[in-house]
Amino acid sequence: MNELVRFALTAYYPRVDDLPGLAELGVDEKIQRLRRESTLLFWTGIVAASVAFQIAPLLTLRRPLLASWLSEEELDRHAHEMATHPAYLVRQVTFLIKLVGGIFWGQSPEVRASLELAPYPEDPGTRRLEAFVPQQGPLPGAPTDKLVALGKKERERGRDKDRGKGLHA
Repeated sequence: MNELVRFALTAYYPRVDDLPGLAELGVDEKIQRLRRESTLLFWTGIVAASVAFQIAPLLTLRRPLLASWLSEEELDRHAHEMATHPAYLVRQVTFLIKLVGGIFWGQSPEVRASLELAPYPEDPGTRRLEAFVPQQGPLPGAPTDKLVALGKKERERGRDKDRGKGLHA
């Protein structure tokens, strides 16, 4: 199961220029920890979403292949088509995969350093149970130049073609 989840997560967060992809960031250990610490329902949802991602090229690319058999370019197109599909349920499958992958990718010290963001403090390995959790301080007021450049690159690739169709509400 971990391999299915790994494949789906890393498909959405590949290496882009000098920005590391999720596959390069110790994702296997993160998946094992997620499996240990999450509820059965959440883990089942992640696995089901990963299975759906594997068989969905039939829906997105109109080809009866597993996602793991696709070329790098086809896999990128498949992932994008899933994320922008007109059917809400298909987009929700993608959302679950991207949510977990985004947490893993965005908390990585390597990624944060590449984007000129301060690293997160060490995870204490506990849950905060107090009634009021104080904020850690003000958030940065503007995106870094590297984040803006990454967004522009995605636009150039046509990743904003569905704007205004109600898919990104």
